[in-house]
Amino acid sequence: MAQNAHRDDTLKIRVDRPTFELMETARNYLHLDKSKFIRESIREKAEAVIAEHGRTRFTAEDWESFFAAFDEPAKPTARMINAVKKYRDIIGGS
Repeated sequence: MAQNAHRDDTLKIRVDRPTFELMETARNYLHLDKSKFIRESIREKAEAVIAEHGRTRFTAEDWESFFAAFDEPAKPTARMINAVKKYRDIIGGS
């Protein structure tokens, strides 16, 4: 993603008084101007949302299946066995 802001990339928003005062208090603690505070806040929230949606979620049944595959792995198929033979032929292994 491009991180260079263009003059055209503007955002006009309206906020209620309590939200505005909350933002003012927070940005003053951080010694940031309004634009920088809003940009950083939007970026943090956007990254958190993207990270949350990028996670894989497993049910209890999914976890049971996952660990069961370690306890009782599937038998290799003929295709898998042939692939290993070809690989060993290529690298000269036994």
